[in-house]
Amino acid sequence: MKIKNVEHEISLNLFIWGLCSSLNGVILFFFDNSFINAIGFQFIIWGLIDCLIAIFPFIVRKIRNQSHIQNLSKLKKILGINSILDLFYVLAGIFLFFGIFDINQGHGIGVIIQGGFLLIFDFYYYVVILKFINKDSKDYL
Repeated sequence: MKIKNVEHEISLNLFIWGLCSSLNGVILFFFDNSFINAIGFQFIIWGLIDCLIAIFPFIVRKIRNQSHIQNLSKLKKILGINSILDLFYVLAGIFLFFGIFDINQGHGIGVIIQGGFLLIFDFYYYVVILKFINKDSKDYL
């Protein structure tokens, strides 16, 4: 796999996921079912947050008038930490679904779906960057 700029790829894919999640959440809000509405609410909130996370680096660089410098080792650390956090999101969703808190179970399903996607997404890119760094370091030996 040729990586020209993995940070841009991650941001674009996260933005698309966030936008699709938000739009699906709005659609789910039109159903006359509180379970489905709760899932839709989670999709809207998580989708908007994902979109903000995806565009935030571009906005900051634009404001600071800086060019982009890719830092794969820093990104690898961030994705590793995020993967661990994503596990906790999924666990929180499971707790919500099984009624640990007095809240509609649809919220738990929404959190499980969103957290599960982020777990797969973050861990996938963690492995991609790890392979790229290992391959790159072997080229210099």
